[in-house]
Amino acid sequence: MTLIDEITLLRNACLSSLDASHNYYAHTKGAWRLVQQMVWQGHKGTIRNQATGNTVDETELAGLAQEYVTGYLASATFQHFVSLFEQFAFDFLRIWLTEYPGALSENQLEFRNVLDAADKSEIIAAVVQKEVHRLSYKRIDKWFAYLEEIAGLGCPNLDQIQRLAEIKASRDALVHNNGIANSIYVGKSKSLARFVDGARLELPQNYHRDSWQLIRQVVADMADAGINKLGN
Repeated sequence: MTLIDEITLLRNACLSSLDASHNYYAHTKGAWRLVQQMVWQGHKGTIRNQATGNTVDETELAGLAQEYVTGYLASATFQHFVSLFEQFAFDFLRIWLTEYPGALSENQLEFRNVLDAADKSEIIAAVVQKEVHRLSYKRIDKWFAYLEEIAGLGCPNLDQIQRLAEIKASRDALVHNNGIANSIYVGKSKSLARFVDGARLELPQNYHRDSWQLIRQVVADMADAGINKLGN
């Protein structure tokens, strides 16, 4: 399989997963609207959670809809968008470096790993994995500076990188700080920080959609730039 084929498959898989995740968000939101409408029309019923023992009737369930959609559903799908993007970015770096390992000439590998490797391809794979893992702990602007250095794609642009940095910082605060903005969030987001230190993060519908659109656009642009560069 050529590098162009690998990038094409990677792009298509990521875009498909992003679409599926947003469809899940939209369909689930619509399903909750149907629940509310059914309750307003007089339908009755209860739901019992066997694990927690919690039981709600139709009125309570309809009342929970807004919290479930703007809270749990928005948060879960937003985090999934960011995770898909991170996976795409690191997979892109991995396959590019595997094809052009010259950029790794200064990377060091333990001699034991060299001895254990069956052939040169395994050595390259180990060095690439080490480099991508190292980069994963850096800020997102460092990812793209590195990508530009090794591939020269010319994208994403500075505005997109800054917006992605705030999006990723929001995801990190949701995962690691119970949805509360802190100094780390503010530092990573810089002038685009939506909240001050100590404030609870919110994911309004327009922000949720804009984040998905930006991630989708950057994935397509990166892949297409790589394909065009290799095709020339």
